[in-house]
Amino acid sequence: MFGKEKTVNMNQNKTCNFIQALKNFSEQMNVNHLEWRKGQSLINCAEMCCPHLCKNISGTENDCFYEDSRIPRFLAFVNTRLRTSVPFVGIFWFYQGITLFPHAVPLEKGLSYGNAITGTKDHADYWDSLSSGQLSFLPDSFREEYFSIPRGRVVYHSDTDKFFVYHGNNLKKKDLRLVAEAFCLPKEKTVFEKDLHYCDYDEKSWEMLMGNITI
Repeated sequence: MFGKEKTVNMNQNKTCNFIQALKNFSEQMNVNHLEWRKGQSLINCAEMCCPHLCKNISGTENDCFYEDSRIPRFLAFVNTRLRTSVPFVGIFWFYQGITLFPHAVPLEKGLSYGNAITGTKDHADYWDSLSSGQLSFLPDSFREEYFSIPRGRVVYHSDTDKFFVYHGNNLKKKDLRLVAEAFCLPKEKTVFEKDLHYCDYDEKSWEMLMGNITI
């Protein structure tokens, strides 16, 4: 069902919200990396925010790393991938208005657990695999632990034919919609569900949630 790229009947040239989020993030990164060209910044940020959509782009006419004149081509390429690619499952973080370090695999390559199909990585191990250079733009207090910034997971459930975006209590609806775009999820088959595993609570709040304290 999801083995082929999607056919978009609507205006396929319509710009996805994710594209604007990527441009905004790139501009933020440029403030701290004045030595980066605009195209270079966009490619670097795309590698952090949507690497699964930019595979094999290096050296093609859509690669704007060395030539800023190719920025429109690059953005059009990513926009088309966002609107036509097969859905992905996997893990993600969310920071400064965009997905960060997602490990996304096509649905057909996910791991099956009963009726669920999920990605191939967990947050803890994948965070440890990231290099110090990849994490260098984060504040020091956010680099050590994988749970320091909002995170979540995209899982497909065959029994309901729905994609579930599991998330914590620190993401807004617009943030979740960007996650769905980044994973190329069909809107009519996407469910956003809060999961305590990804929530950010202090110790007292956790005790209240687990029923150890009554008020």
